[in-house]
Amino acid sequence: MTCVWITRSEPGAGRLERALNEAGFQSVNAPVLTTEVVRGIAPSEEFDVTVFLSEHAVKYAIEGKWRSAAPVVAVGPTTADALRSAGLQPVHPGQASSEGVFELFEQQYSDVQSVLIVAGAGGREDLAKWLKDKGVRVRTWITYRRILLRPFVDIGGCDAVVVSSAEALSRIAELCFEYANIDEDQLSVLVPSDRVAEVAASFGFSRIFNCDGADPQAVVATLIDQAL
Repeated sequence: MTCVWITRSEPGAGRLERALNEAGFQSVNAPVLTTEVVRGIAPSEEFDVTVFLSEHAVKYAIEGKWRSAAPVVAVGPTTADALRSAGLQPVHPGQASSEGVFELFEQQYSDVQSVLIVAGAGGREDLAKWLKDKGVRVRTWITYRRILLRPFVDIGGCDAVVVSSAEALSRIAELCFEYANIDEDQLSVLVPSDRVAEVAASFGFSRIFNCDGADPQAVVATLIDQAL
């Protein structure tokens, strides 16, 4: 039976663990990332649209007393669920990525003048750059930071690892290659996007599979489709 190492932070790790087990896979829940709040005041000015780039961004923004009557956009379905739980009605692209948000803006928000992006420190900046190049006034509100963990995990007993972000790959590669001496052809690496796939390849991984999303359904579908 395929054993999958879950490296993403909670609460996503728990959701993925349940989905994997229900689909008949074994799993090791050993995150290499956690998050902590970045204290700050919610922006007081109004924006035409607010974009949330993760469910953590939603959590910390709501805790920071953010409120707005403007439309909200989620990067993907998990972030959208977090916004709905907060009483909001978000839209999200079919592709859970910055590229998907680009397309959504082209289709539905091509005339916006200002956008607030709510994100974590050290995340992708391509959405902000793309919007600025379109003449949109953009502000990025950093609500949290990621902290690397060093979990104890028997990597040699795992057949696949699920990577949720490029930030996690430095620790995953360290644990695989420096401490566990894993052969680069031994471990299947499941990533959410082409960008993370490129980062995984730069660290020396060779069996890389793009799930086109980080939600549990996308991961399980990839494992089944690729017969991993």
